[in-house]
Amino acid sequence: MPPSPSSVPLRQTVLGVFYACTATSLGGMTVALTRLIIHQSDPLSLTFVRYGMGALVLLAILLPSLRFRWFLPRDLIWMSLLGAVMFAAFPYFMARALEDTTAARGALLFSTLPLITLAQAALLRIERMTVLKGVSVALAILGAGLALSERMGDVAPNALRGDAFMFAGMVCASSFNVFSQRFMIRYGNMRVLVYTMFVGIVLLFVLALIFGKPFSGSLDFDAYGWFIMFMLGIPGGAMMMYTWSRALQLISPTQVAITVGLNPLTAIMLGAWLMAEPVSGHVAAGFLLIVSAIVLANLRFKKKDI
Repeated sequence: MPPSPSSVPLRQTVLGVFYACTATSLGGMTVALTRLIIHQSDPLSLTFVRYGMGALVLLAILLPSLRFRWFLPRDLIWMSLLGAVMFAAFPYFMARALEDTTAARGALLFSTLPLITLAQAALLRIERMTVLKGVSVALAILGAGLALSERMGDVAPNALRGDAFMFAGMVCASSFNVFSQRFMIRYGNMRVLVYTMFVGIVLLFVLALIFGKPFSGSLDFDAYGWFIMFMLGIPGGAMMMYTWSRALQLISPTQVAITVGLNPLTAIMLGAWLMAEPVSGHVAAGFLLIVSAIVLANLRFKKKDI
């Protein structure tokens, strides 16, 4: 059971919020840095190296505390599919999107993930849609539409195509959020995370060999390029996933989800600094609407849902 906000000591709450803010800020950093380096590589090779580095570090941290337990054969099939969706399709779509769209637009779509998950769970009748949650989803759609209506011109002439790839990635990630819950309850978060990550990375490696160019120029970075890859793999991969899981152990998913607004804020700031990407009024207004939608979707009432 996730911790109830009212029963969590203040020190634990502060630490949990710190971990959550760290994770979401690192997530925004990965969007900007992927945008910065993706044109020197290809999406499959870059995502394989990034997630491979992160997985090795994360596994080294988690392995001593993991207790081996067999998965049921029927669960292995579904978890393998979830691993392919979350750790192969999602990172590929994200990297492919950032070839075309800006860090700000990509991160704004990324920040709608909790709301896409909510809508998907409601459609599948896994979670009940309340009036407040429905309004929040509508508000997020309005915010995303407002931000994405801005014409990018020479900065990102194919931005709409990139936005479509990013949205596809968000659907993949939300599918993992919705369908992985029963396996995490049955086997534990870390076991499921390690197994699904392993499946996704193996698939990424195979796809990179077939369709990418990992040994034919896609990974020929200079020292600065490899520094960016290190930042994507270790702080932006292993540390991000670790701090996110620690936050979920200390505070409620509601409190964690509200910090997702830091993701686009970090990406917008880094995109403007590193790549001189424009920050228009449309993007700023869209950001505020999406953050408001996330907060609204996570409001709780003691007597009943509105």
